[in-house]
Amino acid sequence: MTRDIGPMPDDAVPLLGEDDVREIVRLLGDVIVSRQDFSSVKRQLVEGICRLIDADAWTWSLGCFAEPGAQPVYLGMAHGGFDEARYTRLLLAASHPDMAWTSERLLTEMRTKDTHVTRLRQQVVDEATFVASGVDGHLRAADIGPFIFSLRPIDDRAVSIIALYRRQGASDFSERESRIAHILLTELPWLHEQGWPQDRGASVPRLSPRLRLVLNLLLDGRSRKEMAANLSLSEHTVAQYQKALYRHFGVTSHATLLRRFQMGDGGDR
Repeated sequence: MTRDIGPMPDDAVPLLGEDDVREIVRLLGDVIVSRQDFSSVKRQLVEGICRLIDADAWTWSLGCFAEPGAQPVYLGMAHGGFDEARYTRLLLAASHPDMAWTSERLLTEMRTKDTHVTRLRQQVVDEATFVASGVDGHLRAADIGPFIFSLRPIDDRAVSIIALYRRQGASDFSERESRIAHILLTELPWLHEQGWPQDRGASVPRLSPRLRLVLNLLLDGRSRKEMAANLSLSEHTVAQYQKALYRHFGVTSHATLLRRFQMGDGGDR
């Protein structure tokens, strides 16, 4: 797999300073020698990147289905910097139908080049188009402004997706900061291949958008009461969604569902 640094001519690639290089090497070294599990190592890497580029929050998710022009389907496997309300609003943005066309340019580039791509918000979709979308409204409600998306194809269906965020009103990420993130996220390809459910979420796209949203909140460890409050639903309605998810994945409890997606057991349908 090739690596792509950005849609710029060679002579426009931002040069990194000596301090940047030292910080990159130091963080890579710390991650490589870590004896933690995959989830913890991923968190260590991305939180280190956030410190280097002054990002406010992050997500590392599995794109179960990510094809240009189609509604992407995500599993939010890890995140940092969000409280419950902000993260729920981010999930609403990710599940909005307008994601099908606001993400089309980025997904087309990744699939066409078959490579890991890292792009700034302004490179993903033009600002006027983005502001007119329903996605932007949910991101504003989540207090998300500038962002960097970094996507690595895992196979012809699944994608490893890292997003780095700043709050509304913060300055845009720079090309230099995007390059730092890209270098760090592409130097450890094994982190993108590991730590997913064994079937890489193959059955998740068959769920309705509402069930996928509840699934993501369950994977985040939310209780029924918390989900009801975050989604403005009754606890009874949330309980019915939970039961439907348990039937779909052949489990009988929240704990078993978490194990299924965190470790996999080869029995996913």
